[in-house]
Amino acid sequence: MHHIRRHDVTVLEAEDACFGSPLFRQSYDGRILAIGPTRTARMVAVALDPEGGGVFYPVTARPASRKERRRYEANRQGG
Repeated sequence: MHHIRRHDVTVLEAEDACFGSPLFRQSYDGRILAIGPTRTARMVAVALDPEGGGVFYPVTARPASRKERRRYEANRQGG
Protein backbone atom coordinates (compact mmCIF):
# COMPACT_ATOMS: atom_id res chain seq x y z
CA MET A 1 0.00 0.00 0.00
CA HIS A 2 3.09 2.20 0.08
CA HIS A 3 2.56 3.19 -3.56
CA ILE A 4 -0.97 4.35 -2.81
CA ARG A 5 -0.03 6.62 0.10
CA ARG A 6 2.88 8.06 -1.88
CA HIS A 7 0.38 9.80 -4.17
CA ASP A 8 -1.66 11.23 -1.29
CA VAL A 9 -4.49 8.73 -1.77
CA THR A 10 -5.81 6.67 1.14
CA VAL A 11 -6.53 2.96 0.97
CA LEU A 12 -10.21 3.76 1.58
CA GLU A 13 -10.24 6.15 -1.40
CA ALA A 14 -8.69 3.46 -3.62
CA GLU A 15 -11.35 0.98 -2.46
CA ASP A 16 -14.11 3.54 -3.10
CA ALA A 17 -12.87 4.07 -6.65
CA CYS A 18 -12.73 0.33 -7.38
CA PHE A 19 -15.98 -0.76 -5.74
CA GLY A 20 -18.21 2.25 -6.44
CA SER A 21 -18.99 2.92 -10.08
CA PRO A 22 -15.59 2.76 -11.78
CA LEU A 23 -14.66 2.96 -15.42
CA PHE A 24 -12.23 0.14 -16.23
CA ARG A 25 -9.75 0.33 -19.08
CA GLN A 26 -6.71 -1.62 -20.21
CA SER A 27 -3.42 -0.23 -19.05
CA TYR A 28 0.18 -1.30 -19.64
CA ASP A 29 1.77 -4.67 -18.80
CA GLY A 30 -1.63 -6.40 -18.68
CA ARG A 31 -2.82 -4.16 -15.87
CA ILE A 32 -6.25 -2.61 -15.57
CA LEU A 33 -6.89 1.00 -14.64
CA ALA A 34 -9.97 1.69 -12.52
CA ILE A 35 -11.09 5.32 -12.60
CA GLY A 36 -13.81 6.30 -10.19
CA PRO A 37 -15.07 8.65 -7.51
CA THR A 38 -14.51 8.33 -3.80
CA ARG A 39 -17.33 8.88 -1.32
CA THR A 40 -16.19 12.53 -1.16
CA ALA A 41 -16.41 12.83 -4.99
CA ARG A 42 -12.63 12.91 -5.48
CA MET A 43 -11.71 11.14 -8.71
CA VAL A 44 -9.00 8.51 -8.29
CA ALA A 45 -7.20 6.20 -10.72
CA VAL A 46 -6.10 2.80 -9.39
CA ALA A 47 -3.73 0.49 -11.31
CA LEU A 48 -4.69 -3.15 -10.74
CA ASP A 49 -2.57 -6.20 -11.49
CA PRO A 50 -4.58 -9.38 -12.19
CA GLU A 51 -3.49 -12.20 -9.90
CA GLY A 52 -5.86 -14.82 -11.36
CA GLY A 53 -9.18 -16.19 -10.21
CA GLY A 54 -10.81 -12.76 -10.26
CA VAL A 55 -8.32 -11.36 -7.75
CA PHE A 56 -6.54 -8.06 -8.44
CA TYR A 57 -3.61 -6.47 -6.59
CA PRO A 58 -3.70 -2.65 -6.32
CA VAL A 59 -0.28 -1.60 -7.62
CA THR A 60 -0.75 2.13 -7.09
CA ALA A 61 -3.40 4.82 -6.87
CA ARG A 62 -3.29 8.51 -7.64
CA PRO A 63 -5.60 11.42 -8.30
CA ALA A 64 -7.19 10.98 -11.74
CA SER A 65 -5.83 13.23 -14.46
CA ARG A 66 -8.02 15.81 -16.18
CA LYS A 67 -8.20 13.55 -19.25
CA GLU A 68 -9.24 10.55 -17.11
CA ARG A 69 -11.92 12.60 -15.36
CA ARG A 70 -13.31 13.73 -18.73
CA ARG A 71 -13.27 10.15 -20.04
CA TYR A 72 -15.11 8.98 -16.92
CA GLU A 73 -17.80 11.67 -17.29
CA ALA A 74 -18.22 11.02 -21.03
CA ASN A 75 -18.65 7.32 -20.36
CA ARG A 76 -21.25 7.93 -17.65
CA GLN A 77 -23.19 10.19 -20.03
CA GLY A 78 -23.16 7.53 -22.73
CA GLY A 79 -20.51 9.16 -24.90
